[in-house]
Amino acid sequence: MLKQDAITPLYVQLRDEIEKDIRSGIYKPGDKIMTEAEMSKTYGVSLITIRKAVGLLIDQGLVVRKQGKGTFVTRPKVSRNMKKLQSFSEMCEQMGMKPGARMLENRLVEADAKTAARLGIEQGSQVVYISRLRFADMEPVAIEKSYFPLKYAFLLEARFDDNSLFDFLREKSGLKVAGSEKLIELCRATSEEADLLEVRKGDYLLFVRSTAYSSSNEPLYAGVQIINGDRFSLYVYETGGE
Repeated sequence: MLKQDAITPLYVQLRDEIEKDIRSGIYKPGDKIMTEAEMSKTYGVSLITIRKAVGLLIDQGLVVRKQGKGTFVTRPKVSRNMKKLQSFSEMCEQMGMKPGARMLENRLVEADAKTAARLGIEQGSQVVYISRLRFADMEPVAIEKSYFPLKYAFLLEARFDDNSLFDFLREKSGLKVAGSEKLIELCRATSEEADLLEVRKGDYLLFVRSTAYSSSNEPLYAGVQIINGDRFSLYVYETGGE
């Protein structure tokens, strides 16, 4: 219970109590926490105190308030450090989450002008196109679309569901990603993307266009990731230049 005579303000104590319940698993991701009236009765505090405590929890990203529905515990976001070369699987495992994938397509297509320019090939050349839906703890968080030069046609021989595409590439060719460049934008979910990511059509998504290079600076693939920003965050570190 809260201590009325403590130095710590009541709203901070209440925040700490609810946070403890979230961290210990009493409240699980997606659970609705007590209403303001229920908290007032349980803890013997005013609505102002409750709103300040919940506001702190919202600022921490632990809960989200949904108009007309209540306040719910958020699901932890998958966070990618853009400064570090790291596969989706490695990132999930680092965060204690189980990575997964479902292959959507694996076929030959003709490279459009932008893809051809990024891969250093002629427009209309055939490339290996692989698309996958990526999961973190069995929840869909991203759609990956990757285009590989035809020299990597051996990728057509395999399925890439819960196995690593890039481990397979390294084992077959000895090549690995040594560097990449990325462009990050916003886009709106199409009907197909909304169905796959379990969002609404027109919702904002993160759009990441990337080109990966080998140690000899040869383009390995050109890719696009369409990411549910509610479940995924990108971390970028900058330093000052002279």
